[in-house]
Amino acid sequence: MGIEARDRRARIGFGVANVAVAAFVVVGVFRFLPTRWWVVDAGAVIVGLLLGSSGLTLLAEAPIAEKLTRLASGLVLAIGLALFTAIVGTAGWIGGVYGQVGASGAIIFGLVAALVLPYVVVLPAVELAWIGPRAKPPVETAKEKKAFEKVEPEAADTKEAG
Repeated sequence: MGIEARDRRARIGFGVANVAVAAFVVVGVFRFLPTRWWVVDAGAVIVGLLLGSSGLTLLAEAPIAEKLTRLASGLVLAIGLALFTAIVGTAGWIGGVYGQVGASGAIIFGLVAALVLPYVVVLPAVELAWIGPRAKPPVETAKEKKAFEKVEPEAADTKEAG
């Protein structure tokens, strides 16, 4: 079942959410982070482009919307899980190494992780569940299979004779 046949409200909701999260990520990184680092900037650009284009195609009911949304959700989920793991790991390291002083830094990292989780982990996972698995290629019928088997031995006989 393609996206066209699914609930219209869900498609519009995911489209609006994707565009909003794309804007949130790009503005958050390029406007509010005080320093530039190519890893963070590249991740923000990738997430912004993928979610923004996915959201627009969902809203426009474009034929490529299902494939693009599946690709965008998968990549954003992978990037989001890597980001969440890095933030939580850093919070644990800071809290463990610096004791009481690091505890306040760990709390800040924990709050950032809590803000990141719904937008770049939960949203893409829910979208992938909504889209469902990829459509399976059509299965050959028994008649097509027999026709193929009849052609194949004749071709082998002509090669051996020559």
